[in-house]
Amino acid sequence: MENRLFEYMNRRIGGDFIPSGIIKETGPVITISRQTGCGASKIAWSICEELNKNRTSGKTENKWSFINREILQESAQQLNLDPQALKHVINDKDRGIMDQIVDALSSRTHKSDQKILKTVQEVIRQFGKNGKVVIVGRGGAAICRDIKRSLHIRIEAPEEWRIAEIVKRLDFSKAFATEYIRKQDAERELLVTKLTGKKPDNMIYDVEINRSRFTEKELVDTILHIAAIKGLI
Repeated sequence: MENRLFEYMNRRIGGDFIPSGIIKETGPVITISRQTGCGASKIAWSICEELNKNRTSGKTENKWSFINREILQESAQQLNLDPQALKHVINDKDRGIMDQIVDALSSRTHKSDQKILKTVQEVIRQFGKNGKVVIVGRGGAAICRDIKRSLHIRIEAPEEWRIAEIVKRLDFSKAFATEYIRKQDAERELLVTKLTGKKPDNMIYDVEINRSRFTEKELVDTILHIAAIKGLI
Protein backbone atom coordinates (compact mmCIF):
# COMPACT_ATOMS: atom_id res chain seq x y z
CA MET A 1 0.00 0.00 0.00
CA GLU A 2 2.69 2.48 0.97
CA ASN A 3 4.60 1.99 -2.30
CA ARG A 4 1.53 2.79 -4.41
CA LEU A 5 0.82 5.85 -2.30
CA PHE A 6 4.34 7.25 -2.56
CA GLU A 7 4.42 6.55 -6.30
CA TYR A 8 1.23 8.60 -6.63
CA MET A 9 2.55 11.45 -4.49
CA ASN A 10 5.76 11.67 -6.49
CA ARG A 11 3.84 11.79 -9.76
CA ARG A 12 1.48 14.47 -8.42
CA ILE A 13 4.09 16.93 -7.19
CA GLY A 14 7.10 15.87 -9.23
CA GLY A 15 9.29 14.95 -6.31
CA ASP A 16 11.64 12.06 -5.77
CA PHE A 17 11.17 9.61 -2.94
CA ILE A 18 14.40 9.47 -0.97
CA PRO A 19 15.17 6.07 0.60
CA SER A 20 16.16 6.09 4.25
CA GLY A 21 19.85 6.76 4.82
CA ILE A 22 20.18 9.25 1.95
CA ILE A 23 20.18 12.90 3.06
CA LYS A 24 18.56 15.57 0.89
CA GLU A 25 17.48 19.11 1.73
CA THR A 26 13.73 19.01 2.24
CA GLY A 27 10.97 21.53 1.74
CA PRO A 28 10.03 24.27 1.25
CA VAL A 29 6.61 23.72 2.79
CA ILE A 30 3.99 26.10 4.14
CA THR A 31 1.41 24.75 6.58
CA ILE A 32 -1.76 26.62 7.47
CA SER A 33 -3.68 25.73 10.60
CA ARG A 34 -7.04 27.37 11.10
CA GLN A 35 -10.16 27.61 13.14
CA THR A 36 -13.31 26.62 11.27
CA GLY A 37 -14.69 29.43 9.16
CA CYS A 38 -11.41 31.19 8.43
CA GLY A 39 -11.35 30.14 4.77
CA ALA A 40 -7.85 28.66 4.77
CA SER A 41 -8.34 26.53 1.65
CA LYS A 42 -9.04 29.55 -0.53
CA ILE A 43 -6.08 31.36 0.99
CA ALA A 44 -3.79 28.39 0.33
CA TRP A 45 -4.98 28.22 -3.27
CA SER A 46 -4.29 31.93 -3.76
CA ILE A 47 -0.79 31.54 -2.29
CA CYS A 48 0.01 28.82 -4.83
CA GLU A 49 -1.39 30.91 -7.67
CA GLU A 50 0.82 33.84 -6.71
CA LEU A 51 3.91 31.67 -6.30
CA ASN A 52 3.37 30.01 -9.68
CA LYS A 53 2.92 33.30 -11.56
CA ASN A 54 6.67 33.91 -11.66
CA ARG A 55 7.76 30.40 -12.60
CA THR A 56 10.42 30.41 -15.31
CA SER A 57 9.87 26.78 -16.28
CA GLY A 58 6.84 24.72 -17.15
CA LYS A 59 8.22 21.67 -15.39
CA THR A 60 5.97 20.14 -12.76
CA GLU A 61 8.68 20.11 -10.10
CA ASN A 62 8.84 23.92 -10.17
CA LYS A 63 5.16 24.33 -9.41
CA TRP A 64 3.73 24.93 -5.94
CA SER A 65 0.76 22.70 -5.12
CA PHE A 66 -2.08 22.92 -2.64
CA ILE A 67 -3.16 19.64 -1.03
CA ASN A 68 -6.82 19.40 -1.95
CA ARG A 69 -9.74 17.03 -2.39
CA GLU A 70 -8.61 15.88 -5.83
CA ILE A 71 -5.47 14.41 -4.28
CA LEU A 72 -7.60 12.56 -1.75
CA GLN A 73 -9.84 11.17 -4.46
CA GLU A 74 -6.97 9.84 -6.56
CA SER A 75 -5.20 8.54 -3.46
CA ALA A 76 -8.32 6.54 -2.63
CA GLN A 77 -8.12 4.88 -6.03
CA GLN A 78 -4.44 4.13 -5.56
CA LEU A 79 -5.19 2.54 -2.19
CA ASN A 80 -8.21 0.59 -3.47
CA LEU A 81 -10.59 2.27 -1.04
CA ASP A 82 -14.37 2.02 -1.35
CA PRO A 83 -15.51 5.16 -3.25
CA GLN A 84 -18.78 5.19 -1.28
CA ALA A 85 -16.81 5.63 1.93
CA LEU A 86 -15.43 8.88 0.50
CA LYS A 87 -18.74 10.40 -0.61
CA HIS A 88 -19.62 12.24 2.59
CA VAL A 89 -15.99 13.31 3.05
CA ILE A 90 -15.64 14.85 -0.42
CA ASN A 91 -18.94 16.72 -0.06
CA ASP A 92 -17.86 18.33 3.23
CA LYS A 93 -16.56 21.69 2.01
CA ASP A 94 -14.97 22.94 5.22
CA ARG A 95 -12.82 20.01 6.24
CA GLY A 96 -9.07 19.76 5.89
CA ILE A 97 -7.02 17.12 4.15
CA MET A 98 -6.06 15.47 7.44
CA ASP A 99 -9.68 14.92 8.43
CA GLN A 100 -10.40 13.55 4.97
CA ILE A 101 -7.52 11.09 4.85
CA VAL A 102 -8.32 9.73 8.30
CA ASP A 103 -11.97 9.18 7.36
CA ALA A 104 -11.03 7.60 4.04
CA LEU A 105 -8.48 5.20 5.45
CA SER A 106 -10.78 4.36 8.36
CA SER A 107 -13.11 2.72 5.87
CA ARG A 108 -10.61 -0.12 5.65
CA THR A 109 -11.87 -1.79 8.79
CA HIS A 110 -9.18 -4.46 8.84
CA LYS A 111 -6.51 -1.79 9.36
CA SER A 112 -5.57 -0.96 12.93
CA ASP A 113 -5.89 2.58 14.27
CA GLN A 114 -2.12 2.81 14.59
CA LYS A 115 -1.67 1.75 10.97
CA ILE A 116 -4.12 4.41 9.83
CA LEU A 117 -2.45 7.16 11.84
CA LYS A 118 1.02 6.07 10.72
CA THR A 119 -0.10 6.20 7.09
CA VAL A 120 -1.53 9.71 7.56
CA GLN A 121 1.76 10.88 9.07
CA GLU A 122 3.76 9.38 6.21
CA VAL A 123 1.51 10.93 3.56
CA ILE A 124 1.70 14.46 4.94
CA ARG A 125 5.38 14.29 5.86
CA GLN A 126 6.38 13.03 2.42
CA PHE A 127 4.54 15.92 0.77
CA GLY A 128 6.35 18.32 3.11
CA LYS A 129 9.75 16.78 2.44
CA ASN A 130 9.24 16.80 -1.33
CA GLY A 131 8.56 20.52 -1.01
CA LYS A 132 6.78 23.35 -2.81
CA VAL A 133 3.48 22.48 -1.21
CA VAL A 134 0.94 24.31 0.95
CA ILE A 135 -0.68 21.98 3.49
CA VAL A 136 -3.94 23.02 5.13
CA GLY A 137 -4.69 21.49 8.52
CA ARG A 138 -3.11 21.75 11.94
CA GLY A 139 -1.77 18.22 11.68
CA GLY A 140 0.52 19.42 8.90
CA ALA A 141 2.33 21.80 11.23
CA ALA A 142 2.77 19.14 13.90
CA ILE A 143 4.12 16.58 11.44
CA CYS A 144 6.35 18.94 9.43
CA ARG A 145 7.58 21.11 12.30
CA ASP A 146 11.19 19.83 12.09
CA ILE A 147 11.54 20.44 8.34
CA LYS A 148 14.05 23.29 8.21
CA ARG A 149 12.63 25.06 5.15
CA SER A 150 9.12 25.47 6.47
CA LEU A 151 6.66 28.13 7.59
CA HIS A 152 3.80 27.33 9.95
CA ILE A 153 0.87 29.74 10.05
CA ARG A 154 -2.08 29.67 12.47
CA ILE A 155 -5.24 31.58 11.43
CA GLU A 156 -7.83 32.38 14.07
CA ALA A 157 -10.78 34.76 14.42
CA PRO A 158 -13.44 35.69 16.97
CA GLU A 159 -16.24 33.12 17.11
CA GLU A 160 -18.95 35.61 16.09
CA TRP A 161 -16.97 36.53 12.98
CA ARG A 162 -16.52 32.88 12.05
CA ILE A 163 -20.19 32.11 12.62
CA ALA A 164 -21.14 34.95 10.27
CA GLU A 165 -18.75 33.62 7.62
CA ILE A 166 -20.20 30.11 7.81
CA VAL A 167 -23.76 31.45 7.66
CA LYS A 168 -22.86 33.41 4.52
CA ARG A 169 -20.75 30.71 2.87
CA LEU A 170 -22.85 27.63 3.58
CA ASP A 171 -26.28 29.21 4.06
CA PHE A 172 -26.62 27.77 7.57
CA SER A 173 -28.75 29.23 10.32
CA LYS A 174 -26.79 31.03 13.03
CA ALA A 175 -27.60 28.30 15.57
CA PHE A 176 -26.48 25.52 13.23
CA ALA A 177 -23.34 27.43 12.21
CA THR A 178 -22.42 27.85 15.88
CA GLU A 179 -22.79 24.14 16.53
CA TYR A 180 -20.93 23.34 13.33
CA ILE A 181 -17.78 25.36 14.02
CA ARG A 182 -17.53 24.14 17.60
CA LYS A 183 -17.86 20.51 16.49
CA GLN A 184 -15.34 20.92 13.68
CA ASP A 185 -12.78 22.65 15.91
CA ALA A 186 -13.11 19.91 18.54
CA GLU A 187 -12.64 17.17 15.93
CA ARG A 188 -9.55 18.85 14.53
CA GLU A 189 -8.02 19.18 17.98
CA LEU A 190 -8.73 15.51 18.66
CA LEU A 191 -7.07 14.54 15.36
CA VAL A 192 -3.86 16.37 16.21
CA THR A 193 -3.87 14.79 19.67
CA LYS A 194 -4.13 11.33 18.09
CA LEU A 195 -1.39 12.05 15.56
CA THR A 196 1.13 13.59 17.94
CA GLY A 197 0.20 11.94 21.23
CA LYS A 198 -0.41 15.29 22.93
CA LYS A 199 -2.80 18.23 22.79
CA PRO A 200 -2.09 20.95 20.20
CA ASP A 201 0.50 23.51 21.25
CA ASN A 202 0.47 26.91 19.54
CA MET A 203 4.22 27.17 20.06
CA ILE A 204 4.73 25.03 16.96
CA TYR A 205 3.50 27.92 14.78
CA ASP A 206 5.74 30.69 13.49
CA VAL A 207 2.93 33.22 13.23
CA GLU A 208 -0.65 33.54 14.51
CA ILE A 209 -2.98 35.83 12.55
CA ASN A 210 -6.41 37.27 13.37
CA ARG A 211 -8.32 36.57 10.15
CA SER A 212 -11.01 39.16 10.91
CA ARG A 213 -8.44 41.97 10.64
CA PHE A 214 -7.26 41.12 7.12
CA THR A 215 -8.83 40.85 3.70
CA GLU A 216 -8.02 37.67 1.81
CA LYS A 217 -5.49 39.50 -0.38
CA GLU A 218 -3.84 41.17 2.61
CA LEU A 219 -3.49 37.80 4.33
CA VAL A 220 -2.06 36.12 1.23
CA ASP A 221 0.43 38.97 0.74
CA THR A 222 1.43 38.80 4.42
CA ILE A 223 2.10 35.07 4.32
CA LEU A 224 4.10 35.41 1.09
CA HIS A 225 6.15 38.23 2.62
CA ILE A 226 6.98 36.11 5.69
CA ALA A 227 7.84 33.14 3.45
CA ALA A 228 10.24 35.38 1.51
CA ILE A 229 11.87 36.60 4.72
CA LYS A 230 12.47 32.98 5.75
CA GLY A 231 13.99 32.20 2.36
CA LEU A 232 11.30 29.76 1.24
CA ILE A 233 10.49 31.60 -1.98
